[in-house]
Amino acid sequence: MKHFLLFAALGLSSLAISQVLYEENFESFSAGDYVSDSPVWITWTNGQEGSTGDAQISDEQAHSGMNSVHIYAATAAGGPMDVVLLAGLDEGVYDASMWMYIPDGSSAYYNVQEDQSPGVGWAFEATFAFSGDMQVVMDGAVVATGSFPLDTWFQVSHLIDMDNDVVTLSIDGTEAGSWMFDSPFGGVNFFGMGDGTTVGNYFVDDIMVEAPTEITEVVSEIDFSFGPNPASAFINLQGQPNEAVIRIHALNGQLVYQQQVNNMNRGEFIEFNLNNGIYFLEVTADGKRSTQRLVVSQ
Repeated sequence: MKHFLLFAALGLSSLAISQVLYEENFESFSAGDYVSDSPVWITWTNGQEGSTGDAQISDEQAHSGMNSVHIYAATAAGGPMDVVLLAGLDEGVYDASMWMYIPDGSSAYYNVQEDQSPGVGWAFEATFAFSGDMQVVMDGAVVATGSFPLDTWFQVSHLIDMDNDVVTLSIDGTEAGSWMFDSPFGGVNFFGMGDGTTVGNYFVDDIMVEAPTEITEVVSEIDFSFGPNPASAFINLQGQPNEAVIRIHALNGQLVYQQQVNNMNRGEFIEFNLNNGIYFLEVTADGKRSTQRLVVSQ
């Protein structure tokens, strides 16, 4: 509703384009808004939306523009703030990056989940200590270490290669470690916790998930519209021509829904059962194709 640019492009023929799957700078939010207002962000526990378990947009710090999301803890033990950025990727190569700001005397923490449902599987967790040292732990073992600057913005990048089962993490362009990663990339959990000694308190801005390699898309536009968007379990689809094939793809390209429609000009009722997140609705007919963004939010 107010947060992302996507790689889908219409009316382009044989053009190599970069796959930007998600981009968020929080500028279309207002300070004080809850991040779970976006359908691709959830709280760890259902029912925490708009409460102390949710995270709010802040204009106290920003890497670009005026806003960022502020993650902090009530005590050094962590919590209650606990939000997840959904990804839902299980194949391909992606660069997932973000900018972080950790005030002097504070610390930070996030983890990567294997599933879009929090707590199903833990991939790895990163801790940024008040000393300026960071480490990544997976299955109880330290797999990456590095340093970061306090009281200034720095970039954290994850090159996630699920085709070769490896992740490489870099801080401001300096590699901190590379390790085996043989699970899906479900999402990133920003938990209000720090290093266990100091209170977690940090800001996140300019998040981007993209495929670093270019693709070639051959797209001929078909005139269609649908709603609601965001949708929960159905959409109403209308357009030309009458007969077409409807496909819904996840961000990683996986086909999650397909249906033949025969009365598109009069309107088609499409029901589905999909997880919350961003999808691409594709309509194909007579050798032509058009794609639009579909957001599912239940």
